Amino acid sequence: MVDGTNSSKGKGAVKAVFSGIAKEVQQAGIRLEGLFSKIPLLKKLTVMPGKKKRVVYTALALAVLVPAGYVVNNLAFGRTAEAEVAKYTVKKGNVEVAISGSGTVTPVEQYNISTLVEGDVLQDTFEEGDDVQEGDVLYVIDSEEMENSLEKADIALEKQQISYSDSVKAYAGLKVTSPIKGMIDELYVAKGDSVQKGTKMAKLVNNDTMTARVPFSEIDAEGLYVGEVVTVTVENTFEQLTGKISKLYNSKRVLNGYITVTDVEIQVSNPGYLQTGTYVSVTADGKACYSSAALEGSGEKIVLAETAGTVNSINVEGAYLKQGDVIATLDSDNADDDLRNSQLSLRESQISYNNTQKQLDNYTITSPISGTVISKTIKAGDTMDENTSTTMAVIADMSKITFEISVDELDIASMSTGQTVDITADALPDQAFTGYVEKIGLLGTATEGVTSYPVTIVINEPEGLWPGMNVTGNIVIDSAEDVLVVPVDAVARGNKVTMEDGTEQEVSIGLSDDNNVEIKSGLAAGDVIQVKMQVKESSSQNDMMGNPSMGGGPPSGGGGGENRSGGGAPGGGAPGGM
Repeated sequence: MVDGTNSSKGKGAVKAVFSGIAKEVQQAGIRLEGLFSKIPLLKKLTVMPGKKKRVVYTALALAVLVPAGYVVNNLAFGRTAEAEVAKYTVKKGNVEVAISGSGTVTPVEQYNISTLVEGDVLQDTFEEGDDVQEGDVLYVIDSEEMENSLEKADIALEKQQISYSDSVKAYAGLKVTSPIKGMIDELYVAKGDSVQKGTKMAKLVNNDTMTARVPFSEIDAEGLYVGEVVTVTVENTFEQLTGKISKLYNSKRVLNGYITVTDVEIQVSNPGYLQTGTYVSVTADGKACYSSAALEGSGEKIVLAETAGTVNSINVEGAYLKQGDVIATLDSDNADDDLRNSQLSLRESQISYNNTQKQLDNYTITSPISGTVISKTIKAGDTMDENTSTTMAVIADMSKITFEISVDELDIASMSTGQTVDITADALPDQAFTGYVEKIGLLGTATEGVTSYPVTIVINEPEGLWPGMNVTGNIVIDSAEDVLVVPVDAVARGNKVTMEDGTEQEVSIGLSDDNNVEIKSGLAAGDVIQVKMQVKESSSQNDMMGNPSMGGGPPSGGGGGENRSGGGAPGGGAPGGM
């Protein structure tokens, strides 16, 4: 309904003026909101629920503009315009309080493929849009020159390994050891002697098992065989030992007196006191040898010096040694230095070879991750020059993508990880996405006295989204469903509403958003209340309010960043708000 009449041109003019003033009030409220958001002491007004917040700004604007309108009205027309009101039937609906923000889609993992080497690209194995796996070969670059360098490095390394091995032997040769077990039969050097590599040091004889070559008469030898047990008698002591035949010689020889004999080799274990040159006689199957023979060691070895040096210590002649026992020790500063230098040279050659191998590996470029090729700028046939920073391709793991929004310090306490996020994309207006809050940054950024914090959002199923696309996330931080709601503009100061009959009713309110406010008590479903509406402008009024000299014209634009917003008004009600 509309109170008052418009029967005269004066009243129409008055209404036109105040309709313009009402519009100016609304625009002034919007401008005040932008101004207050930059003033720390007044900033709390900017986080009031949607329409209620704008009511406050409108009231502040009225304090400035209405007196001016009143003066204009009285001076020019002498009339007062009445506001238009609408009826609204109280019903149930939903209220949502949400935080929204926009950001740019970014994969969690994204790599720019480049090369560290120069050369012709011989092969590429993929196209833009292909899916690749970690380790897949992407490019092959001509590596002939580097392969030659690797072969040279391999040869140098092998030479140095040989040199190092010789140095190790030379250093180990400072300790002259026995290559066999046995007795030092003869020493060729003495303590203090200077020796060179290859100098004879000692002769070793293995006397554990001793042999003797004894003659048997031709006739007696015919019945003997290898392995036959014999009795060995030591001359001088006449001690008898058990031995065995180890060899029968085929050749025969004639002794003095024209006696033909056959030589037989026997072995006997040394009980510890037998020495080379001790004579023994042998009896086999009751048959005695023709004459005795000297015992010999079963093996002997001439030991040579492995390196040059001065004899520092030496074992005595006749000493019994096990294999590996020290015969003599040498002193040599050169052997120590040679070994150390050889170690360093070998290490240097190994490093050179490894580095060359790594450089060769750089000629085969593989994918560092599993993902999708989102860009390809180099193909087979191109040449990579010294500007190796060129991006050859870009690979992104599109299975997990995120975007970041900034949340005001007054709202950040309402955020928590895991919160569900409704997401829309500018490039895909017909698709809806969901996600969740993955991380809330602790390091805020202050701008004009207002601090904002970064919030990272993961998109659950990002199919269709590409890196760089703009998306908007809406995070519901509180909601009330199936509750009594009325338009925000229906609630006046003191939480009062105007009933259909004009009486005021005090109510208890809950959540509110840009359009609606929850009524907890004071009203019932079906109640009819009054809602103040903006006066409609006539064409003459629009002309007047659009005149720059009257302060008219559309309000300046703005926006961006994080906003608090709410759900839509329930159907069937009056439009909510100015």
